[in-house]
Amino acid sequence: MREAFSLLALSLVLAHAFTRLELVIEWAKFQNEFGRSYTSSLEAEKRFSIFENSLREVEEHNRRYHNGEVSYTKGINDFSDWTDQEFMDYVNQYEWEGYSRLPYDLFMPNSSFKVPNKVDWRSITRVKNQGRCRSCWAFGAVGSLEAQLYLRKGKDIALSEQNLIDCSWEEGNEGCTSGTRAKAYEYIYKHGLQSERDYPYEAKVGKCRFKRRKSVVSISGYVRIRSIETHLIAAVASMGPVSIAFHSTKRFSSYKSGILEINNCKKFPLNHAAVVVGYGRENGKDYYIIKNSWGRKWGEQGYFRLGNRGSNPCGVAERPFFPKVV
Repeated sequence: MREAFSLLALSLVLAHAFTRLELVIEWAKFQNEFGRSYTSSLEAEKRFSIFENSLREVEEHNRRYHNGEVSYTKGINDFSDWTDQEFMDYVNQYEWEGYSRLPYDLFMPNSSFKVPNKVDWRSITRVKNQGRCRSCWAFGAVGSLEAQLYLRKGKDIALSEQNLIDCSWEEGNEGCTSGTRAKAYEYIYKHGLQSERDYPYEAKVGKCRFKRRKSVVSISGYVRIRSIETHLIAAVASMGPVSIAFHSTKRFSSYKSGILEINNCKKFPLNHAAVVVGYGRENGKDYYIIKNSWGRKWGEQGYFRLGNRGSNPCGVAERPFFPKVV
């Protein structure tokens, strides 16, 4: 189905209350677009009720957006038939992000480097989808590594998150249950990593099939960035996309576009991993551009802009780092 005619159009404000027929039509569209099938009529009824509430919430929120009351829009997406608890269980599997035993450098901003007012690295790597697997840790690690491989070596290669999910248990990761970016880099430091083409994503744990001769990248360690936002911004501007962990809340589930401002967003726990690919300013609001791993039908083609830059929103500056490609 063409995206222009997809459910994503529901992010626009609707001028009237939904009739029962309209709800049924939108429900059918949602199931078709997101590949839904349910095991029983009771389950389908439950999910329809959740979807109906999501649809009405989107309508009401976007009315407020068009009245200038909020700075971002909501939309229907893959989470629109999930309960709040199901979504929080999905993002809350990320463990405390300690640093690994890998060699590391500490990033120091170059005093002679003039940090630009805006940076946008979205064009150099593509958005992926972790699916139902709780593997954001792998995508957060690989997203920055793909960018560094391109910027340092000129190699545009999609790397394998599945390789990490299946094979980095010895380092302490636990597949689709939990893991950390630092432990992912520890595995890559020891073994290398295959391409996504040779080791495709399956969104589930499988037998480790890693072949060292097919590794396409090596790292000598990673670069830590102090928990200072000016350092994070300087690193993104001068070195490229940076791997981060942040505190995700229910508000992220229905985000569609605009600058997501979450006042008093907690900085801990760091329950979701992603990649900062830029920053900017719009209508007096400073924001980060962050690449997520929930597919291109979520947010702004898979990205989101997080507002309140300068106040360490949702802990984005707590544990930033990037790998050293060799």
